[in-house]
Amino acid sequence: MKPIVLFLSVTLVTFLFTSWVFTFFTDAEKLDLKVNRFEKSLFDINEENVAELSANWKTNFGTFDEVFAGQIMQKGNLTGEQYHRELLAFTQHKDMREAYDSVAVMFADFSDIQQELELAFWQFSDKFPSYPIPEITTFFGGFNYGVVTYDNNIAIGLENFLGHNSKYYNLLGDPDYLRFQKQKKFIASNVMEVWLNEYFQQYIGGRDLLSQLIYKGKVMYCIDKMLPNLSMEDKFRFTAEQMDWVVENETSIWQYIIHEDLLFSKDEQKFRTLINYAPFAKGMPDQAPGRVGYYIGYKMVSEYMDNNEMDLEQLMSLTDSRQFLKQSKYKPTK
Repeated sequence: MKPIVLFLSVTLVTFLFTSWVFTFFTDAEKLDLKVNRFEKSLFDINEENVAELSANWKTNFGTFDEVFAGQIMQKGNLTGEQYHRELLAFTQHKDMREAYDSVAVMFADFSDIQQELELAFWQFSDKFPSYPIPEITTFFGGFNYGVVTYDNNIAIGLENFLGHNSKYYNLLGDPDYLRFQKQKKFIASNVMEVWLNEYFQQYIGGRDLLSQLIYKGKVMYCIDKMLPNLSMEDKFRFTAEQMDWVVENETSIWQYIIHEDLLFSKDEQKFRTLINYAPFAKGMPDQAPGRVGYYIGYKMVSEYMDNNEMDLEQLMSLTDSRQFLKQSKYKPTK
């Protein structure tokens, strides 16, 4: 009888797991995130229809029409006729038209990214039920903006995610470490980081490195929960080799921060490469990527959550960095 009992137990576990996974993704699909494709309408304009199509943008795209005119195009102070001429000059410019054609090909089907974001925002709505769920508007803005928030919504400049080897970033003179960030697979993690910053950046708690490490760690902890199917290196927007190096050298990174007396420093010039994009983290081997502090913060927050019972909304509101460090019991030992 024991083999039969074992078989039935394994079957039951498999059934329950399959049912959970099915429910998980079915519920996520119920979010039905709205996606608006502004760039398609923008590049459909010509001299005959520009007035008519642009007049419909308020109805079709809400306040993004104003964001595009004022913030992205920086033409919000023009009259209607003047603005129309600027739109035509922009969309008929040879280089912009060629770049848009690349966007139109790469992002003809946006469904894979939409599904990824639906899962992420379904998780967000579960963990932060009092916060809004955005509409997503995609656009082409001449390489000026990647991901922006406006009126509780998100806009994604798709020309900034054409891939590491896109000729446009080379023509713009972008360094290699920034070109690496401009990959389609990083859209979801970018969106979630920008969205979390919109509502929780007020809880950084201080200008010192420790406060910033903890805040970045909280953001990455949330992203880890909200994008469960994404690899760790893609969540952190590292290469696989960089991710391996950071994991293997966690203790050395922490020791460097302590030894250089950076933990409570408020002089960002001394630690900016630990939390900002850079070719490498200053003071460390070349293998150490910029933003290496995101991982240290993430590990700190992970250990804090292992040692303290609270939900994510409570976690994000904590501002006492020294108390947080103490209660996390963080002390890498590798």
